[in-house]
Amino acid sequence: MAKYRKPGSGPKRPVNPAEQEDVFVAKTLEATQWAQRNRPILTLAVVLMGLGTAAFVYYGRYRDTLNVTAASQLEELQQRLEMGDAEAVREDLDLYLERFGSTTFADEARLTLGQILATEGDHAGAAAILEPLAGDMDTPLGAQAAVLLAAVSEDLGDVQVAERLYERLADRARLDFQRKEALIDVARLRRDRGDHAGALAAYDRLLDEIGEDDPDRARIEMGRAEAAERAR
Repeated sequence: MAKYRKPGSGPKRPVNPAEQEDVFVAKTLEATQWAQRNRPILTLAVVLMGLGTAAFVYYGRYRDTLNVTAASQLEELQQRLEMGDAEAVREDLDLYLERFGSTTFADEARLTLGQILATEGDHAGAAAILEPLAGDMDTPLGAQAAVLLAAVSEDLGDVQVAERLYERLADRARLDFQRKEALIDVARLRRDRGDHAGALAAYDRLLDEIGEDDPDRARIEMGRAEAAERAR
């Protein structure tokens, strides 16, 4: 009985070099004829690729120029603000954000605008500007926005919102002084609403985290002693 043999597993026919050459020539001729028939399409494809590359390069240069201009104009606005021209700067910041709102300097401009609005007493307007920024407390800019938003929330009477912001700052801010100030504010708000046990916990955490030579240590220890006395 003949053994079962898988298809294609039989002995191979010797390859004829002449046949291989004929196949190669035929394929080359076929490709050449296809290119001739589709020359307009190929030309269009080459043109589109060139335009795409040029557009990419142009957009990169445009973004670089836009960022440089945004940095320069923001610096000028901040200098004017330091000179006391707050009202005009506030109006110009609105225009600035319309033009440069997509640049890397837009959030810094929003923080500056939030500071101006808070100083002018427009706490609701300041909160609306600062809330998106305060969500990212892991960054220095986000932490600054959260500190300002917490203060604005206190002015609006949203003490619970302010306390939650201070608590998150105490957990997430990268800078030691920001975490310390946030815990001080947590202890203050808890003390003011009569939560002396909560204030005591905040003071204890503060004393664990700051150094023995911290200039605020004596003040914090006094606050802790008061909270401990009232928590009994």
